[in-house]
Amino acid sequence: MTTFTPGDPDVRVAVREAALRYWSTFGWPVRATESEVLLSLRPDMVALAVPADLARQLLETLEATGAGGAVLALPGTAAPQWIFLTSRPNHWRVRPNPRLAMLSEGFDLLLPGGLGLNDSVAWVREPQSADAALFDGDLVLGSLAALTSTSLPAQAAA
Repeated sequence: MTTFTPGDPDVRVAVREAALRYWSTFGWPVRATESEVLLSLRPDMVALAVPADLARQLLETLEATGAGGAVLALPGTAAPQWIFLTSRPNHWRVRPNPRLAMLSEGFDLLLPGGLGLNDSVAWVREPQSADAALFDGDLVLGSLAALTSTSLPAQAAA
């Protein structure tokens, strides 16, 4: 794998090409900085951050249904997180829990940029097509609610 440094003209070209690929293939609103590709979440998109241990179970559950969608890993964090990219859910079924985070419109999410860039972000499950780039938000939250009813400690009601 080729290694690049920020500011290198090849990095800027690679980042722009990666951003163009995400936009043209999936229709995602992306922007490129000098060394990063960022997905700007739209009103119809949600990114659900789930601890990696629970995320593995959630992905297995979703794959068993045949659901399509993309999942990112943030391995460099103190507590590794997986990010599920979903459509905006109609029903919010998960009780508040400090281990989960829901990111929505206006949040910029770092995407893998290819060619060894953004090593802290990687695909667990890459999007396969524009039609299957996002998981159904209601399916993800319903599955997560079923898992967390026994997986996570009860949280005090807010």
